[in-house]
Amino acid sequence: MFLTVMAYKMFINEKVDVAIIETGIGGEYDSTNILRKTSVVGISSLGFDHTTVLGNTLQEIAWQKSGIMKPNSVTIIANDQPKETHQILIERSVEKQTTLLEAPPFNKYNWYENTSELGVLSSAQEINASLAIQLANAWINRNNKYDWLKECKIGPNGIKQAPIWEINKQDKQALRDAKWDGRNQVLNITPNLSYFLDGAHTIESIQLCSKWYQNICSNSKSQLNKKNILIFNVTALRDYSTFLKILLSENKIDLVLLCPIVTLINNRRPDTVDINFNYEEQLVKCYNMKNSIDTCDVEVFNSIKETIEHVKLCSSSEKNINFQVLVTGSLKLVGGVLEVLQS
Repeated sequence: MFLTVMAYKMFINEKVDVAIIETGIGGEYDSTNILRKTSVVGISSLGFDHTTVLGNTLQEIAWQKSGIMKPNSVTIIANDQPKETHQILIERSVEKQTTLLEAPPFNKYNWYENTSELGVLSSAQEINASLAIQLANAWINRNNKYDWLKECKIGPNGIKQAPIWEINKQDKQALRDAKWDGRNQVLNITPNLSYFLDGAHTIESIQLCSKWYQNICSNSKSQLNKKNILIFNVTALRDYSTFLKILLSENKIDLVLLCPIVTLINNRRPDTVDINFNYEEQLVKCYNMKNSIDTCDVEVFNSIKETIEHVKLCSSSEKNINFQVLVTGSLKLVGGVLEVLQS
C-alpha cells in the first residue's frame, strides 16, 4: 500500500502523460484501485492465483479482477477467458458502467507485410500482444471512442468484439522491440549452455510454459547429447505438486534442481523475503519436493547462486553435452537467476 502511494506521488511530481497501473492482487480491493477515472482498463487471462484472497472459483476471481472497471471507461479483456467467467464479466461491466470488449485473436489483424520478423511467439504472447494492441489503440483514440465503438459487434461469447486495427510498420516495430525479461526468455550463456526462463506461477501459465519449452527445444538444431535441467520452486502456498506433474510429464527432464528463493545465502534482501516461509522452512519444502519426485534425479542447494554455479560447473566439464535449463515456478526465482547470470 505504501509503495502504491509513493508511486502515485512520483507520477504526479513528474507530470507523466500516461500512467500504466497494474494491480497487485485482484482488483476490487487492491490498493491501486483508488483511481476514480480510468479511460482504458485491461483484464488479462484469468486463472487460479491468490485463491486465499480472491476466492476458490473462477467466477469469484473474475468478480474480484473486474473491480478495476470504471464508469465511462472502455474495458478490454483477453480473448481466452474461461467460459464460466463470461457472464460475471458482462454483469460487472453493466454494474460498473463500462463498455466491455474482447480482444481479437492475434492472427486476425491487418498486418503490414507479415509477422515473421516478430519471431515465433507462444500462444500466451499472442494473446497478450493482441490485448496490448487494443489497449494502446483505445487510449490513442479515446477522444473519439464513440466513432469506433459503434462498429463493434457482439461476438459468440455475448461480448462485443474489439475492432481489428491496422498494424502498420511502426506498430510492428514496437511489438518487435518489446522485451519482458523472465517471460519466455532464452539466454544462450555458452555454446553448450542455454537458460529458458519463464516466471509462470499458476496452473494455466505452467501449462503454457511447458508447451513453450517443448516447442522451442524441438526446434533446436541437434536432438543428440542433450541434458534437460529444471530449476524450480514456488512462493507462498502454491500447489507445487501439480506444477511438477505438468512439467515432468510433458518434458524429458533429466535433472531437477531445487533451492530456497534466496539469491545469496548471506545476503537476504527485503525484496526477496517470503513472508509465508522463513529460510529453514523453505529448505524443508525443497526436500519435501525432492521426496515427491521419482522420475529423474533431484538435487537441493542452499541458494540460487549455488544452483547456478553447479550448472556452470557441469556444463564446463561436459562440453560435448548441450545443457538446456528451464527455470520456472516463481517470478522471484527467475529474478534471482537473472541477477546471478548477469552479475
